[in-house]
Amino acid sequence: MSAEPLSPEEPGDRDRPAAVQRPARRLTPVRTVPPPPTTPIVLPGRHTAPEQAPDPAPGPAAEVPATPEAHAARRVRETWDEVEPQIDELACWFAALLFSLAPEVRALFPARVTEPARRLLRSIVLPMTTVDRPDALRAHVEPLVREHRALGLRAEQYEAIGVALIGAMRRFAGEHWDAPTEHAWVRAFSLAAGPMEQAVRAAADPAVAEGTVVGHRRLSWDLAVLHVAPDVPVPHRAGQYLTVEIPQRPRMWRPLSPATAPRPDGLLEFHVRAVEGGWVSRAMVAHAATGDRWRLGPPAGRLGLDPHGTRDVLMVAGGTGGAPVLALCEDMARWPRPRPCTVFLGGRVPEDLTVLDRLQALAAEHPWLALAAVCEDDPLNERTLPGTLPDAVVRSGDWSGHDVLLSGSPAMIRATASALLVDGVPLDHIRYDPFAE
Repeated sequence: MSAEPLSPEEPGDRDRPAAVQRPARRLTPVRTVPPPPTTPIVLPGRHTAPEQAPDPAPGPAAEVPATPEAHAARRVRETWDEVEPQIDELACWFAALLFSLAPEVRALFPARVTEPARRLLRSIVLPMTTVDRPDALRAHVEPLVREHRALGLRAEQYEAIGVALIGAMRRFAGEHWDAPTEHAWVRAFSLAAGPMEQAVRAAADPAVAEGTVVGHRRLSWDLAVLHVAPDVPVPHRAGQYLTVEIPQRPRMWRPLSPATAPRPDGLLEFHVRAVEGGWVSRAMVAHAATGDRWRLGPPAGRLGLDPHGTRDVLMVAGGTGGAPVLALCEDMARWPRPRPCTVFLGGRVPEDLTVLDRLQALAAEHPWLALAAVCEDDPLNERTLPGTLPDAVVRSGDWSGHDVLLSGSPAMIRATASALLVDGVPLDHIRYDPFAE
């Protein structure tokens, strides 16, 4: 999935921005449900965390004390927020420690280890922040384990990963790291890595599939549409992404979202923008060719819709983030009773919006779909809304009663999510895939 914003597509007369009206504001309160406690899972041979983590700072007298799991998850989140600005240096240090502990892991990484080490780090820390919420932890484990298996990791290597993670955090957290914090990280890692190790041992299906590039069309110097025919259909849902490896950049996996709902013939369509400094995306755009053999990792991702849901839907897509949105709309068109849906598609210039024509065709055929285009660098275009996507979305409606899906660059997702939260949309109504690059 590319990290650059794309430009808006031209809406038809029925989808002109003026048609997106702002309904009366009705804010939905957010209710907090205390998470159920979990039983710690300690991996064999790993140092165990203390039975009771240090008490959190005192709060109101009526406040329920945090469980050890909630305390550990909170400390992980807080410490990670402090070190994340140093993520590249942290990832390199983590990789060096990991390779010294498990030298065989080095062969799974490319010559430049920063990006895959960064992805591996985040894929471990993310479930650690949810160890106090068993349902959320289970939701993370399955796709992350599939990704780890695609990388080539084995169950017995999680021990080395944990030691390297704690060692790297101890070095980079500085004054934010003390004995209670280390205990919290050890507990959180044990709780998160235990289910992942068990899932890796129990997995029987192949970790990766293979496919052949059957189409490569460049739309501009930095943008291309590729079609890949898998040897066997990849069982994915609309809105999910796949991690892919191309022959031009071996061992450098990159997430890509199919731009169509699952097809009977299994054909996959990807929209790829060459990211500045991105080795894989630039090679895909400039050097991929028909006949190339790609490796396809497991499907994953949080974008999706429940056909039985009752709330209206808002989708906000920037750049090649329009690909999973198009797939979701195509899929919804097959439902017996599609949910009313508004799509904002945005980018810098109109030519960037590669899926606009197809979304317009869907909107013209299906009255449940409304479409608005946003053009950041062309404010005089009468068929698009001016400004940034977050501003255009907030100006155009009260979305507090909608299910919201965000797709695009990390910067766009952060800005749009923040604007919607300030505007009254509950956090648990917003979903996106937390790509960092």
